[in-house]
Amino acid sequence: MYRLEDLLPIGEAAMLRGVSVETLRRWEKKGKIVAVRTEGSHRRYKVADLLKVDNPELRHTVVYGRVSSPDKKEDLARQIGILELYCQKHEWNAPYVIKDIGSGLNYRKRGLLKLIDLLQRNEVERLIITDKDRLLRFGSELIFALCENNGAEVIILNKPIALEPEQELVEDVLSVIAVMSARMYGKRSKRNLKAMQALHECAEKMLDVET
Repeated sequence: MYRLEDLLPIGEAAMLRGVSVETLRRWEKKGKIVAVRTEGSHRRYKVADLLKVDNPELRHTVVYGRVSSPDKKEDLARQIGILELYCQKHEWNAPYVIKDIGSGLNYRKRGLLKLIDLLQRNEVERLIITDKDRLLRFGSELIFALCENNGAEVIILNKPIALEPEQELVEDVLSVIAVMSARMYGKRSKRNLKAMQALHECAEKMLDVET
């Protein structure tokens, strides 16, 4: 079974569409479909593009889940399970299941960038998440605005998951403190050293509260 993001050689692409290879080449010349070229200059066609040839308005349901670290993969699986059950209940096919592992402060997570790319390609009919902080700790409104501009519905389930949000917020703040400390370390002025000390004291207090 093909995934929408799979790239197919021209023969497989023609079989998927039930047309001849020459028809695919004609579609490409007319601009109905775009072929990706490999290093050897061979054509590759994206499955999602092949399905949109006769229906350029075709869009899909996307579910997105995130946890902050690899040791929380079980939480991620439960999160995705909730989203998929919701889709099944409403009889929505969700070919795009996007999973991210990383801080809610990281704007360059692979899955998040993929979601943005799908929105820019106008391939998202609806986005379903358990909670808005799953996208970003700060700045999720930017993604929601992008959805609105592209006519994509946003559904937030707001169902509790195993991960404690307070715990993840502490982890996010500690990661910011670590980055700031590293940057200040290269400039060892008395002011920066005092600032570093204050940051570390803040981190220690947060850890004490967490434990």
